[in-house]
Amino acid sequence: MKWQDKVEALEAFYNKSFGQPRFVAEVSTSGSYAKKVRALAQLGRRSPEEIELLCQQVEHLRRAFKIMDDLIDEDTVRDGEPAFWVVHGAATTVEQAAWHIREARELARKLGVELLFEQRLREVIEGARLEVELEAGWEQPPNLEATWWRVVQKESSFRLYLAEALNCPPEVCEAARQDGVAAQIIDDGLSALHEKDGRAENSDEKLGRLTYMRAHGVSAEEAVRRGRELKQKIAPILGRKEE
Repeated sequence: MKWQDKVEALEAFYNKSFGQPRFVAEVSTSGSYAKKVRALAQLGRRSPEEIELLCQQVEHLRRAFKIMDDLIDEDTVRDGEPAFWVVHGAATTVEQAAWHIREARELARKLGVELLFEQRLREVIEGARLEVELEAGWEQPPNLEATWWRVVQKESSFRLYLAEALNCPPEVCEAARQDGVAAQIIDDGLSALHEKDGRAENSDEKLGRLTYMRAHGVSAEEAVRRGRELKQKIAPILGRKEE
């Protein structure tokens, strides 16, 4: 796909979610996002019924992000199987992702967090869009570090949303945001060191992406170390054992 097609796909799946996108096929998940919600819920103020609604919502978001990520990244394999877009095509993938976002939005309405949902979702999409534009050389940022922080919204804004929707205290919300940052740092580093499911070793660098290493002038090994160090630092705040 050309970078313009990728940007168009990102905008299309969001815009279509306000209409009547059609369900096409089941998208499997491990259920890990719902597990994150249930673990974090112990630090929030939501009823058991509301927690289950949020679990349903994040699984819809997980499915949407999963198939759109593979399409944008042009990854052909997911979980050892052909990626959704390889089987169904790009247009159908956008349609399916939009359907999941529409379902997630309805659950946000039931939880009373519609505005928060839209704000964080747009931040996630902005981060993904910026990454594509940078990959294409569309923008040459004067400050790579500051730009990387905008890109990392793909991970940080989503995890922040989980804590906010659960009505967690401010310090927990901030730790959840940093957890997303740490996850992206580690992913950037590990992707440079090892092959990824459906993707060759060092694929982000080969695609010209703005990785943590490029933005901060460190090695992949140092990036992984910093990411894991941050994870350990915030683990107690999130009620986890040190990771």
